[in-house]
Amino acid sequence: MTKKTETISSNVLNMTPEEAQAFIRHIMGPPKRLLEGEEYKSMMLILSLKDPIRSSNNQHCWTDEYEHNGRKYEVTSGLEGHPIIEEIGD
Repeated sequence: MTKKTETISSNVLNMTPEEAQAFIRHIMGPPKRLLEGEEYKSMMLILSLKDPIRSSNNQHCWTDEYEHNGRKYEVTSGLEGHPIIEEIGD
């Protein structure tokens, strides 16, 4: 184990629950909620009329990020038969 790895692992083990939650959120990003049913259909229509604020392609799937009414949404295509829409939480 390198000195840097030892320092990180010892810091992680000595975190308070609040520090650990902040660390996990920093690593994993904000929470996401999968849209389904009527909510999915409505949001797909709305987002199809907008331009994405960011796009990425990893050769297996495409992800477009949109903003609507102060909320952000990710639309991921190429994994299944229909795109996946996730609302990005705070």
